[in-house]
Amino acid sequence: MNKSKTKSNRAFSAYILITSLFLGVAHAEQDAANIVEAMQMPAWYDRGGASYALRPGTELKAGDVIRTGADSRVLLRMAEGSIVKLGADARFEIEQAHTDTSTPENVFQGLLRVVRGAFRFTTTELGLRQKRKVDVHVGAITVGIRGTDIWGRSLDGTDLFALLEGKVNVKREGEAQFIMQDPLTYVVAEQGKTTTPIQTADTDTVNSLAQETELQAGDGVLTIDGRWGINLMSLQDNQSANALRQLLNDAGYAAEIETTDVDGEIYVRVRVKGFASKDDAESFATRIDRQYGIQRPWIVRF
Repeated sequence: MNKSKTKSNRAFSAYILITSLFLGVAHAEQDAANIVEAMQMPAWYDRGGASYALRPGTELKAGDVIRTGADSRVLLRMAEGSIVKLGADARFEIEQAHTDTSTPENVFQGLLRVVRGAFRFTTTELGLRQKRKVDVHVGAITVGIRGTDIWGRSLDGTDLFALLEGKVNVKREGEAQFIMQDPLTYVVAEQGKTTTPIQTADTDTVNSLAQETELQAGDGVLTIDGRWGINLMSLQDNQSANALRQLLNDAGYAAEIETTDVDGEIYVRVRVKGFASKDDAESFATRIDRQYGIQRPWIVRF
């Protein structure tokens, strides 16, 4: 590996570490739960046969399915502290996620399934304190995780799995299990073909993969503590306001309604709250304008 590649890989690893540390400290004292911390709409979660618009702060549990739309992203913190990131047009299933308190180690056991789209699982400094046994199915590939940083994608019959850091057991049905332990390596499992040998990823490939699951700052990012919002429409008809909110929620936009008094007149405002910055709010306002009967939405700060 040449010096420029080594330098770039170190910078990439440093970025991941800093991000993980920041997120770990920010939520270290929260009750253990699988929490959506940040995202870009549209996105949904399916539970009990019904679908709901995903929003920051949503608590997810075993049996839930997350779906993302075009250009969407989701950042989810698992109950044991690890971070899951999803890219656009993804379908991600939480089949199992609980802590086994019957053993002294209190091992967190997880079974996650990437049915479609790009996915990343990163163990944070906070998560390193927790014993874990997590299996991730990336299409036809099964990866056993104990503490590491991985990236995977299942798309159109081709599954790609990349190890960014750590050590994992990898198994594909009908093939022998093998171990991956060298950073920045990957395999490809194409339908009807034998899984490729382990290959080394160059810097451009690693950065390209990472971008598929990273939040796009300034492009409609919502966070738990976001202070910017957009008023989409102001109505005096509760029924119409609720109908618009439901329409937006069905479309994967986490809208809500709020009643306000303007010079003695009561209005019901349909809004989306929690944008990370003014740029994020402006980006979404531009995108949603002229849709669903919305015209000239305006930005507010909370």
